[in-house]
Amino acid sequence: MVVSNSPDWTLLIKNVKREDAGLYECQIQTEPVQQRFIRLSITEAYSMIPGGPDLHVKQGSSLRLECQLIASTETPSFIFWYREGRMINYDDEPGVKVEATKNGSILVVDKVKLSHGANYTCSPSNAKPAYIMIHVIEEEEKPAAMHGGDRRNATSRASINVMLIFLTSLGIRISNQLRLRHTCVT
Repeated sequence: MVVSNSPDWTLLIKNVKREDAGLYECQIQTEPVQQRFIRLSITEAYSMIPGGPDLHVKQGSSLRLECQLIASTETPSFIFWYREGRMINYDDEPGVKVEATKNGSILVVDKVKLSHGANYTCSPSNAKPAYIMIHVIEEEEKPAAMHGGDRRNATSRASINVMLIFLTSLGIRISNQLRLRHTCVT
């Protein structure tokens, strides 16, 4: 669309697409004709979620995903977050919130549950979406002493084994010395 702001004229392109890239000519009908050429390059904006494509998070910890816009020339009208293809921006899930930032959006999960392990997508209105797979590491429910036995007992058994080896070795030496003395006396 060409807009006249007397005496200036402006070319306004809405909803820019890749096909709009190219060489544009502005011409003023004077004698001689005045012309200017402008090359329009189209840069495609995209989004990025640092830490991807896979992120491992411990159950019960907090999760902070940031959707950063790259090469965006204008603020998006929206950025939607999806978990397994379902938009979650307006869900009333406790501990989960979405915040807009200057350059994107942040998704925060206060206490990660196993159900939070999923594929997350941030989808800005004016940029390519970004994806990240969240893997939730399950917390151990058993006390540490129950994993592979009590470590104190294992240490005690090892000490007893070393002591038995030492005593056996000592007993063999004493026995050999007694035999040697008995042989010398007879």
